[in-house]
Amino acid sequence: MRMDDTQAVYLVCLTNEGGLPLFTRSKGQSKALAFAEQGMLYGVQMFAQNHDVGLQSTTTEEAKVVWKVFHNSVTLVLIVPDDGCSDVHLNTLLDHIFHTMVMFIGLDTLENIKNVERLRRDLKVCFGVIDFLLVNSEFFGGLCEAVDVLACPENATLQEPLEAFINSADSTFGCLHCNGRLVTATDKWWSLTGQEMTLLAAFINTLPTGTSSDVPIYLPHASPKVPHRLLSISLLPGVIVSVLCLDTPTLADAQATLVEPSWRAYVESLRACQKASLAGQHIPKSLSVDSGILGFLLVNTNQHKCLSSCRLPIQEGSAADRRPLTHSRRRQVLNAFYRNTVGTLFPVCHSPQRTDPSGDTSSTFSHTVKETYMHAKDHKCYAIYSNPYQLFVVCSVAVPNYALRSISVDLLNTLSKDKVFHDRRKSS
Repeated sequence: MRMDDTQAVYLVCLTNEGGLPLFTRSKGQSKALAFAEQGMLYGVQMFAQNHDVGLQSTTTEEAKVVWKVFHNSVTLVLIVPDDGCSDVHLNTLLDHIFHTMVMFIGLDTLENIKNVERLRRDLKVCFGVIDFLLVNSEFFGGLCEAVDVLACPENATLQEPLEAFINSADSTFGCLHCNGRLVTATDKWWSLTGQEMTLLAAFINTLPTGTSSDVPIYLPHASPKVPHRLLSISLLPGVIVSVLCLDTPTLADAQATLVEPSWRAYVESLRACQKASLAGQHIPKSLSVDSGILGFLLVNTNQHKCLSSCRLPIQEGSAADRRPLTHSRRRQVLNAFYRNTVGTLFPVCHSPQRTDPSGDTSSTFSHTVKETYMHAKDHKCYAIYSNPYQLFVVCSVAVPNYALRSISVDLLNTLSKDKVFHDRRKSS
């Protein structure tokens, strides 16, 4: 299989019985897969299945193809450029995509397919989130099975109005997002799985700016067969408060009677949060970060939170200023470094509810790898595994090798103490 576009990604969704196409999605400039090509992908999978062979992935000269069957009902096939990374990340993506389908139409509908044409129509509601997951954007939550968070001084301040609003909606599940990142949430919301928080954040992030919504949502792990209502209300452009509730309140009632009493006194805090998010640093300006650091990703594998930034300010005359990288290049490097490290050197940390380890690569080392680094022409990288944290840092090539560890350790110590990593989870 040839890929005309080296960045092209194809996703095919088929019924496991009969191989009937349900939908296809793609990223890049290449032509859509022909029906015959989709049939070929299904035929290879069925040939293996009929011979009691578990087909997981294969590679061609230019691409990697990954198959995954869910509940013996739906088959997902993903075709991506082969970059040599562990299959675990592709299987995580497919797992997210299937559970996106569950989130919108429920597990019963997918386990018992009765009308293919109707299912095709119903699945269109998933396309926004699926496309969001396929595009390699500035968010890392889907990659890490964690929710992207925003660390700012307003995290604690905005907890009180959030609690008041959620209580007035007769619920215990609610959160506040700012431009796709979770700012604060109730204890019960933090008790959702990393995948549930990530997919809900992805959906909220795909809502048109300034709009509110009221949609039925199935929680993929907590409630895959019984829907709840997800009310999402825009407070400011990019700032959205969401609550999982039952029959009441209606969206109109919540907007008319519940929003102003809870949030009126906190408009300036919301604006400060909005400003911090738009700046792209995602951490308080008061936090000290070495001038040679261009970007970082910190994952708390226990709480399923990830904090990242590829827009750290560059000081004039600093090491980073001498060999600057664009923001998109920093994200690209950070993404590749994570995928090359986790699953080979560092352990993969799935949500506890995910029992399928497909694609996980066992380490070839007899010991636990705690730190690693990489040196390229235009950057250097350093990673630290200190349970429950995994830190990945991109540095300027001008930073000397002997300093990589010390500035990374300092960054880990600084970030891990931030209030955003205070564990608010409570057992259900």
